[in-house]
Amino acid sequence: MKLEELLRDTLFLPDSVQITDEAGPGRLEGWDSLGHITLISAVENSFNVSFDMDEIIMIESLNDLKRLLLLKGVKDI
Repeated sequence: MKLEELLRDTLFLPDSVQITDEAGPGRLEGWDSLGHITLISAVENSFNVSFDMDEIIMIESLNDLKRLLLLKGVKDI
């Protein structure tokens, strides 16, 4: 599953919502503090990676999440 699709499914976003790389907590419907933890858990499970607390706190946008996944060796985002 691609990251954007996972984001839509996890946060229950309709196709009409535009998701940009700048989208993040407080800037995208459903991506609040609870949504953040739910999304991180879904990403860890789907991409078979693990984030430490510092990494989780540093994620302020979809772009940040993509960058971390690339650093962890995930190529098909």
